[in-house]
Amino acid sequence: MAEIEGLYTALRSARNERHRERILADLAQAGRRLTALAQPPQGTRGSVRPRSRWERRRLLAARGADLVAAFATGDGWRHLARSKGRA
Repeated sequence: MAEIEGLYTALRSARNERHRERILADLAQAGRRLTALAQPPQGTRGSVRPRSRWERRRLLAARGADLVAAFATGDGWRHLARSKGRA
């Protein structure tokens, strides 16, 4: 990810068209490598193991406790939006 950020920064300050094309090619290659790393290996099921009823209950209780703590400290609405992917 840091390589992509560095290439993007270099792209913004490219000297000429040839330099810009080279950076774009490197950026595309880095993006393909990152995509390959982010995908799960072929032939395996997802890495999430099934949870028991008690594990699910503990997880939900922990989420509820986090939400209560967030509202108690005044950060509740931002915390709620973040957990839903809105912030």
